[in-house]
Amino acid sequence: MKKQTRTAQKPAARESLAQRVRRLEDLEQIKQLKALYCQYCDGGWDRPTHDYDAIAALFTEDAVTEGTAGRTEGRENIRRLYRSYQVTPFAFHRVTNPIIKLAGNRATGNWHVLVALTRPDGQAVWIAGIYDEQYVRTRAGWRIKTLKFTPAFITSYEQGWGKQRIAPVQPRRASTPAAPG
Repeated sequence: MKKQTRTAQKPAARESLAQRVRRLEDLEQIKQLKALYCQYCDGGWDRPTHDYDAIAALFTEDAVTEGTAGRTEGRENIRRLYRSYQVTPFAFHRVTNPIIKLAGNRATGNWHVLVALTRPDGQAVWIAGIYDEQYVRTRAGWRIKTLKFTPAFITSYEQGWGKQRIAPVQPRRASTPAAPG
């Protein structure tokens, strides 16, 4: 019987310990970036919602967001957008299922999100969907370059997603954010 031998990997194909550690640190930093985004959006029980200065600091200067409020370009416009969301009396984001792909100083992320939110008119809604994001490493750490939200459902608390998958999305006005923020 012939003894089977392992085929050794070429050194160039193997990650060094330092490369593995950096990859793991990058993944963790991107997860923390997303957690901070949610933390700064949430509130209504112990703080106001949408800390727009803290949220804007998570984005690059030329960042782009796309979602139910439309497309917003540039950090200062993103700051203004999230400032308009402060009329939202309650928001609570839960993000899960991260799929993060690293490519040097760039990365992509895909997250599921479920948001319990109270609109300015007092209506409680459920919002669920997918965040597709691009990140870049900056001198200040990882930052969001693009954030795209695609809703799976936006429904009133009373109706639920079984009866009403997409509730009418309120157009963005200075006093009424669409969702989610």
